[in-house]
Amino acid sequence: MKYTNEELCYIWLDSFLGLEYRHKQKLFGMVADSLNIGEVLSRGRDYLISEIGEGLFNTVKNSANPAYLDYLLKGLKRRNIKAITLHSDEYPEALKNTPVPPLVLYAKGDTGLLKGEILGIVGSRKSLPLSLRIAENYAKCLSECGFTLVTGIAEGVDAAVIRKTLDSDGKIISVIAGGFDNIYPKTHLPLFEEIAEKGLVISESPPETVPLKYFFPVRNRIIAGLSRGVIVISGGLKSGTLYTAEYAGEYGKDLFCVPYSVGIASGAGCNELIKRGAMLTDSPEDVTEFYGKNNIEEKIILTDDEKAVTVSLKDGAKHIDVICRDTHKKIHELMPLISSLEIKGILAKTGVNVYGLTRTGSEE
Repeated sequence: MKYTNEELCYIWLDSFLGLEYRHKQKLFGMVADSLNIGEVLSRGRDYLISEIGEGLFNTVKNSANPAYLDYLLKGLKRRNIKAITLHSDEYPEALKNTPVPPLVLYAKGDTGLLKGEILGIVGSRKSLPLSLRIAENYAKCLSECGFTLVTGIAEGVDAAVIRKTLDSDGKIISVIAGGFDNIYPKTHLPLFEEIAEKGLVISESPPETVPLKYFFPVRNRIIAGLSRGVIVISGGLKSGTLYTAEYAGEYGKDLFCVPYSVGIASGAGCNELIKRGAMLTDSPEDVTEFYGKNNIEEKIILTDDEKAVTVSLKDGAKHIDVICRDTHKKIHELMPLISSLEIKGILAKTGVNVYGLTRTGSEE
């Protein structure tokens, strides 16, 4: 991979984890066009020490040499990582126009996905089975309509979206919070490798970076920044998912939220966002129609008995005893219908013997 001088300067500066974002930008302005970075740093020694401290200044100055830059580039090449900087043609314009765009995006996979029509799908790690099925339904539908989906890599909604998109041969971008050497959670390393092979994984952190707790909400600004719109599948009132929604609002992105019944903690954040003006969506068709896309999903044919079950659940999830009463069926008659509807992706279990619809508008 051949980088321009400006790109090399950003890669070099970004390797100093102790430097604040503003200091890296300031230093870039000082040294980017220089043929002798060490000399420039020496001339600005007093000012820089006052800004970043003598210890960090000495670290930066002592690393202003070809050997250190070669070490960084070899490390990226060994890991098969591509660095996309603010001066790279591949840097996504939508992200560049946000208040604090990453100076470098470290990427593994198909970087061409950054130029696609991107939608974010986010949700809580601790989501109901019903929410995961809803996430899968949105991922499948939006992928089939040509959208590139972007999410994190956590348990719950992130993983559901990623797996369904990959299964549907869709386009997926995963934004991770730490460096590529420290995937979190570790159990998702195989998933990370599959995304890197079939989609794209990006991070704003150099490869060796260990993800700290505060990295995760900060990472969410990248998901929002890349996206034309963001769909919130689930989230409690204090969920990290709401950070992504807040960034989406700040950046002027379209925001869609799935509504929840009263008392469901993992959906309370969605309801709150809808109160604040987010668009309510209970079907992926809401999103595809908003963007003028045609959903090419096959129409699912239901039997009369299966339709009766969906009618029972149209107002919300219910216990199986209530569904039996509504449909005038005995449990042994109802269970095969529920199993069939689960297979068709129409409903999912939301609790002990409690079921709810995962989609509306297709139960014809």
